[in-house]
Amino acid sequence: MPGHRFEAKHHKKLESSYRKKILPPAATLKKFGLKKGMNVADIGAGSGYFLIPAARMIGQEATAFGVDASTEMLEIIRRRRHPSNVELVHTKDGYTVKIGSGSIDYVVVSSVLHESHPLRLLREIRRIMRSGATLLIIDWRKDSLRAGPPVEERLSPEQVRQLCGKSKLKSVRTTILNSRYYAVVAKKA
Repeated sequence: MPGHRFEAKHHKKLESSYRKKILPPAATLKKFGLKKGMNVADIGAGSGYFLIPAARMIGQEATAFGVDASTEMLEIIRRRRHPSNVELVHTKDGYTVKIGSGSIDYVVVSSVLHESHPLRLLREIRRIMRSGATLLIIDWRKDSLRAGPPVEERLSPEQVRQLCGKSKLKSVRTTILNSRYYAVVAKKA
């Protein structure tokens, strides 16, 4: 069952200097395989924290889709300076992503899987992924208590790997990123 959702009025927290220090967006995306020419989707794009660096990394020949259920968050991205290869996608129900099936090379889902019906969301993400595409899931550690959503709403890396398996995605790597976040990388076979 979904928990609370991050409110757009707190969007400045997403761009904090501390977050940029412990989770640098471009370096994180590069570390997990985002490359020039890849079409990328940022699911739960928020303020564009990962979206805008991703758009710069992939170059103008590819598209960076910023997907969010919050029209307020999408408006925040619209007001920011971003590359022309950014395309914003509103998902009214939080699950139906208006991106063509099999068209995405790389998907990033940061700090939102716990806000949704994760299995439903992962199945929709799988639909938009090309065969061999990478899914990078970043979420809150259960043992990090200083910030973030309530601990009881967080998903452990093991839970995320199981959900990936149920979604026919192959979990290939789990990494503790820092004191707050972990990453699970999965592939579409």
